[in-house]
Amino acid sequence: MSGTYTLFGNRGCGSALVAAALELSKLPYHYQEVDYSKDCPERDRLLELNPLGQVPTLLLPDGTVMTESAAIILLLHIRWPLAGLVPSGEIHFPAFLRWLMLINTAIYPTFTYGDTPQKWLPGVANPQVLTDTTNAHREALWQQVNAAADPEGPWFLGPTFCAIDLYIAVMSHWRPGEAWFAEHCPKLGAIAAQVAKHPRLEALFEAEFA
Repeated sequence: MSGTYTLFGNRGCGSALVAAALELSKLPYHYQEVDYSKDCPERDRLLELNPLGQVPTLLLPDGTVMTESAAIILLLHIRWPLAGLVPSGEIHFPAFLRWLMLINTAIYPTFTYGDTPQKWLPGVANPQVLTDTTNAHREALWQQVNAAADPEGPWFLGPTFCAIDLYIAVMSHWRPGEAWFAEHCPKLGAIAAQVAKHPRLEALFEAEFA
């Protein structure tokens, strides 16, 4: 579809995934930075589009609102398959779907609950326990992902680049952090480093995580 996309995001957050996908797809887009932690006109606009007030939120050229990074990735693939966000063929596609959904449904929620434990455990004397347990669970999940990565590389699915590599590259900057990935999930750490050096993504990753 022709026209300009508008990506509502926050530096260093999950919106970086969609920004990277848009860069690879070469679809024209405008980026709107939103500080969703405080009242501001940009946050009000975000809430109009996405009542959850979360990023990424993508406004399509026809005015349709898209949320949830996995859904956005699949849509962008349909509109610009040459970007290579989703692998083709019977060999890699099932694995792609499995790990895309695991990252989104199992790993991502550990931040939702662990970042603000007091929100989910009101009145509890030590809500930090939720952060501690979700941190440990996340580390175990990432080690499962690392074990599933192709041992020959250079990407998660071997020679085939896909959006899973974008998730790894962005989320390696979040808890438990790059040093932990280098030590405990070296295959994922290597993937993250390669994505950050991609000629179409290097400037974006520097701006998001420098």
